[in-house]
Amino acid sequence: MTALAVLAVLVGLARTAPANAQDAEIVDVPPVVITGFGILGGFPTGEFGENVKNPGIGISGYVGYMIPRTPAVIGLDLGYLIYGHERRTEQFSLTIPDVLVGVVTENNIFSMNAFLRLQTTPAPLRFYVEGVVGFHYLFTSTTIEDLPRFSGEDIASSTNLDDFAFTKGVGGGVLIEVWNGGEDRTPQNRSLRSVSLELRMRYHDGSEADYLKRGDIVRRAGSAELNITKSTTDLITAHFGLAIDF
Repeated sequence: MTALAVLAVLVGLARTAPANAQDAEIVDVPPVVITGFGILGGFPTGEFGENVKNPGIGISGYVGYMIPRTPAVIGLDLGYLIYGHERRTEQFSLTIPDVLVGVVTENNIFSMNAFLRLQTTPAPLRFYVEGVVGFHYLFTSTTIEDLPRFSGEDIASSTNLDDFAFTKGVGGGVLIEVWNGGEDRTPQNRSLRSVSLELRMRYHDGSEADYLKRGDIVRRAGSAELNITKSTTDLITAHFGLAIDF
């Protein structure tokens, strides 16, 4: 009788062990890394907005580390904006008037920011606030392109003016989950956890810098004059794209 009781206990343990193991496998493992990319819009404000009337458009991306057992994320992001664009067709030179080329002048901002983000726990809808510090590299470049426009190659290029502006700012955003693969994750298999739509707004308080606006390169009698503007470079940015958790 005792032997039968022991056997029954062993059978019961054998049946429950796989179930417990299975339960352990489906526990959602919190993500450690978040990365994102998308479209970036830039809206000059303050003195910068008084001088630059048109918004900028570009791309941005970032990567962040989620500090375990905290709501904090630290990371780095990069962005590239074009806030002015001019295109014209010119003769290749005075001695070669029968060859035409395209001349493109662009006003650009390259940005790099370190950020500290506080965000809600993983869920279908997440919110966050963040502080950022970094710099903006403002530069205007002119490029000579072979024609036709969409198949031509760059012949030569030059940077007309460039300067750095240190920035600091605050922002906030929302993450809307569109796919979740958390059920397949284990501590040993940290596969892709989720994909979310992301909308983010930031205000960047930029220091003074020299820059050019669209139309600030004046060409006269074979020479070019630069109408340089100097001011603070405050900027509001809007990012819309995808965020991926690992």
